[in-house]
This record gives sequence, C-alpha cells and structure tokens, in this order.
Amino acid sequence: MVIKIITVGIGGGTGNQMFQYAIARSLAEDLNTDFYMNLYQYDFLPSFVSKTPKHVRFNLQHFNIKEKFSSSLKFITKTLESKFNSNLNYINEGNIFTKFTYYNPEILNLKGKIFLRGNFQDERYFSHNSDIIRNDFKIITPPSRDNKKLIKEISSINSVALCIRRGDYLSPFWKAQVGICTMDYYNKAIEEIIKKVENPTFYIFSDDPEWVKDNVKLNYPSVYVSHNDVDKDYEDLRLMSNCKHFIIANSTFHWWGAWLSQNENKIVIAPDPWFNSETIKNPASDHWIKLNINSYHMLFKENSDNIVFGTDKAVESNNDNKLIILKKKKLKLIYLFNDNIQFSQNDFILKLVIQSSDKTVIKLINDKTNPIYIGIKKGITEKYIYIDKHISLNSLILENGNTNSIVIEYLALVEN
Repeated sequence: MVIKIITVGIGGGTGNQMFQYAIARSLAEDLNTDFYMNLYQYDFLPSFVSKTPKHVRFNLQHFNIKEKFSSSLKFITKTLESKFNSNLNYINEGNIFTKFTYYNPEILNLKGKIFLRGNFQDERYFSHNSDIIRNDFKIITPPSRDNKKLIKEISSINSVALCIRRGDYLSPFWKAQVGICTMDYYNKAIEEIIKKVENPTFYIFSDDPEWVKDNVKLNYPSVYVSHNDVDKDYEDLRLMSNCKHFIIANSTFHWWGAWLSQNENKIVIAPDPWFNSETIKNPASDHWIKLNINSYHMLFKENSDNIVFGTDKAVESNNDNKLIILKKKKLKLIYLFNDNIQFSQNDFILKLVIQSSDKTVIKLINDKTNPIYIGIKKGITEKYIYIDKHISLNSLILENGNTNSIVIEYLALVEN
C-alpha cells in the first residue's frame, strides 16, 4: 500500500501563501488524501519577529481553509531525506528569479509522499478544482462595519478595483528585478475600461495610500480605500473580490482579488511582462487582458538624449572601452564599467542587447545590493534594467554561471 500524504511549505505574503495552499489542496483532492501546511519560514524567524513586515506572516487563518500543520523540523528533515529516498517526492520549485520557472504538469501525476516547496504561481495546478479553492478562500472573519457598508456599495455599481503596488517594490533590487507599474500603464488600462464599462467607479487599493492620494488623480468617480490596517489585508482582499472589474499590478495579492471575483463578465487588465526579469510565465489568466507595456523601455526612450555611456559592439578588453567581454567562451564575469568613470548620483536605465547560445539566467552583482537576475532567451535578447542611485555603477558586474556562450552586442546607459 502506497502511503499518500502531501506537505506544502507556506511562506511569503498572503498572495504567495494562497498559491501554495491552492496547489496542495487541489493535489490532495485529486489523490483523495490529506495535506499539511508547514510554516517553517515563520517558525524559524529570529526573536525580533515583531520587526518583520506584517504582510509576510501567516494570514490564512481568516479563510475557510482546512487547517492541518506539520512540524517544521520534520519538513526540513524530510527535505534532506528525499535526496536519498526514492519513495519521497520532494518538489522544490526554487527561487523564481534564479532560473526559469514554468508550469510543471508532472506535479499533478505524483504519488506517495509529496513535499512541495516554492510559489507555484500558475492556476493550472488547481483550476480543475476551482470551486473547492473558491470555497476555501471565503473569508470567515466578519467584516468591520465600514467594510460591510463598502461591500454593499461596491456590489451595487460598476466598480473597478484599481490596484497599485509600491512598498518593497521601490527597493533597488525589486525595482530592477520586478518593475513597477507606472502611471502610463494605469492610464492605458483606464482607457480600456472606459471603452468597455458604462459609468465605472474606481476603487483604488494600495500599500502606499498617502502617495496614491497625492499622485493618482482620476477624471472619473473614484474612492481611495485606505482605512484597513496592514495586518488586516484580508479585508482589502474581500473588498477587491466584490468589485466587478479589475486593473491589477504585478502582485499575487491583486491576482487573487481578481480571480476570486464571481462576476462572470469581469474585465481584468494585468501588466505584461509580469516581472521585468521574465523568469516566470505571466500568471494572468488566458481570458484576462495583458497590457503589453515595458515601462523601462519607455523611460529609456524618453531619456535617450541623456546617454552617458554606450558601446555599439562588444569588445574584448576594458583598456580603452571600459568593458570586458569573453567571446565564444564560458563567460563568468563582465565588469561593465571601470573605476575611472564618474557618474552622477541619479537613477539610470541600463539597456543590454545580449546574444546567447541558449536560454539562461544571468545576474548583475553589486556589493551593496542583492543580485539582479535577468532572463535571457536563445539568440538575441533586449533588456532594460532600472539602476537605482544606491547601486554603484563602478562595481557593477554581470555574471553568467552557465556553460553557454554570451556576447554583449550593445550596451547603453541613460540618466533618468
């Protein structure tokens, strides 16, 4: 008899937790077995956990979920054991930035003991059990009086949830890695909504409500939703899901707000690409509108008169051209700029045109920031990367840890 049991690691913010729960819940339903959530990411937080952002703590207790938990120590032990025991299926999706992470249909065919670790941001893992997932994600914590009133209002009109993500996306790493949806994106999305929806009212949700109130001014009826505390983000999710239509940012939290909406005729507009690194497939549903916008490409074009450094072709030494390229070899490190170049203290947009012998992920390294991962296609790839002023250009290194050949065909830097 094959012992069937599923354990899933839960971590990250509420949106990530929901994807992790959904794949395990759906797989357990398919295999007619139990599943357990493991909170190892939270259990091993240091004693100063009170300083941890509230949105990255376990938040699923407010939902109609099946609550079964496993030992974090056991989860880690089984993770190690899986390397030597073929009867254990340990699926580690890995960092969604460090490699290309796509839908893996083989997960749905696993048997026996299964340990899942990752984000699994693809509805195909659970769409065949969507009714079960929707039921589990009903929020059981009663709404506050203000939210109850707002739900009634939202449900009675052509409400549009306009979702703006800032917060941690403003850090140098996330700004380069993920990218922020600009007002150009939102303005184009609003134009799409106006064409399709009669008399819309926009309900604006954001993790930076003060900035939104000062900078987002619409010429249409709009309501700023800013009264819920950060540790009650489930209240915002409930309000979002009651809206009729959606303009979302590249956020899993916003994704779930749109997905959970029961409006059969809902219009959902999502950014494309989802992440600037393009190492994951855009999780937007097939029937959603993907607004093709590369904000950094636009910023580069707008500031093209401010090119402070550029090269028309890759070179083999940095003696004169300040660039090191190893052609037709296993390239390890490229020092993009030497220490003699003086740059201003402003932000920059870096344009790279790279030729690669195969699909790969390379990274920009700086001693003061996290690595910035860049998804590269086979052949020619054109990338635009936001370089925050806190990133030292003089110590910026491009690293390729793979065996494929890489050549930089073009590099340019504009001051933003």
